[in-house]
Amino acid sequence: MAKIYCRNKQYNGISAGVNFVNGVGVTDDPYLVSWFMENGYTVEEKKEIKNYEDMTYKELTDYAKERGFNGIGYKKEQLIQALYDLDKKEDKIRETEG
Repeated sequence: MAKIYCRNKQYNGISAGVNFVNGVGVTDDPYLVSWFMENGYTVEEKKEIKNYEDMTYKELTDYAKERGFNGIGYKKEQLIQALYDLDKKEDKIRETEG
């Protein structure tokens, strides 16, 4: 989940499919979060901590798809490692952007 902040603190409306009230919108779509960052909005992300080991294979593949890759064909252990690797990569990107 991410909060998106407009420069105009009084803005009420829809931008890129996100509803804003008093200059604040909320989305969990990683594409939109990226788009808002690239377009100068302030983005505050609350990272969900996932325990991949407790997820079923279907939950893992669905979550992988949400994150932008096809996990079908991976063994469960490989898919879990791929998700942890993606987490690390995204953390490094945030550190360099922040």
